[in-house]
Amino acid sequence: MLNFYPGPSKLHAHVEKHVQEAIATGILSMNHRSAEFMDLYQQVQEGFETYYDVPKGYCVYFTSSATECWSILAQSFSNRSFLHIYNGSFGKKWMDVSKQLNVEHESLVFDIHDTLDLSTVDESTSPEIVCTTLVETSNGTYLSKEVQATVRETFPDALIAVDATSGMAGMSIKWEHADIWFASVQKCFGLPSGLGILILSPQAQHTVEHRSKDLHFNSLKQIVSNGEAFQTICTPNILGIYLVAQRLKEIQANHFIEGSKRMEYLYNHFSTHTYLQPLVLDKKLLSPTVLALKGDEEYIFQLKKSLKLQDIIIGNGYGIWKTNTIRIANFPAHTDADFEVLLKVI
Repeated sequence: MLNFYPGPSKLHAHVEKHVQEAIATGILSMNHRSAEFMDLYQQVQEGFETYYDVPKGYCVYFTSSATECWSILAQSFSNRSFLHIYNGSFGKKWMDVSKQLNVEHESLVFDIHDTLDLSTVDESTSPEIVCTTLVETSNGTYLSKEVQATVRETFPDALIAVDATSGMAGMSIKWEHADIWFASVQKCFGLPSGLGILILSPQAQHTVEHRSKDLHFNSLKQIVSNGEAFQTICTPNILGIYLVAQRLKEIQANHFIEGSKRMEYLYNHFSTHTYLQPLVLDKKLLSPTVLALKGDEEYIFQLKKSLKLQDIIIGNGYGIWKTNTIRIANFPAHTDADFEVLLKVI
């Protein structure tokens, strides 16, 4: 089976081997307060620094998923004002969580065909937490490094939080552009679902320590405090953490370059396709990891049906584009050979 769904998606080719290694090491039966687990946790921290250029002082923590981080942030900073900047369904869902948890919040919504423009932001707007989405999985757009830098410059006194799901481990990241990064591993990491990665800058850690609320068991204050000793609050997904440690060793810069080149090829291919066209026409807005294609509803229905019969899975449309688009993941686990099969069938 070929899985191009934008999460959970195709597992990386080495996952089976790493699972067997995890069982053989005995780490899966170790107590999460043991020295063995703390050593594994430290390996992940050092792995992000060594293989993924996370700056010293930025610390890694574990949650169950990226969506859990939405709630953790709202509950931990319930006394802070939030600004949610988004152009799609997942950015809106994050904003809805803040609303449901009665956090003071505003929203800035922009069109999927436009670059985020912050020049019109009112000078009186001074949020304490600015929430952005690196890759909007519902429509295949993303925020470039230049746009992220502009967000940082526009709100210099705020903590910048980034939902990096569908981006982390799939593209180069300038970590200094934000203070709070989080993602789930079932996308670009090419791993089974059930684990979230949360990364906090020194400024975010300081703010958590001195200005966050500790009203909930799984608060950021407790997460950071336990993380100082390479421990977690809850019993963690030890297998998932072990697999992350191994995947980090395999991440190379050329993975990101290859992914971007392949996305450019896919964009050019479908720009001249008879029945499918890129949903996002401006290349500079196009994510290197998720491609959304639009077409006639009946054609898309029949295409998905045909692909399924040939054991090929693609993503359904999402939100307002549910019936007239498909989404195709372009994650590091996918190969050129995988896409040759997909394009031949389409």
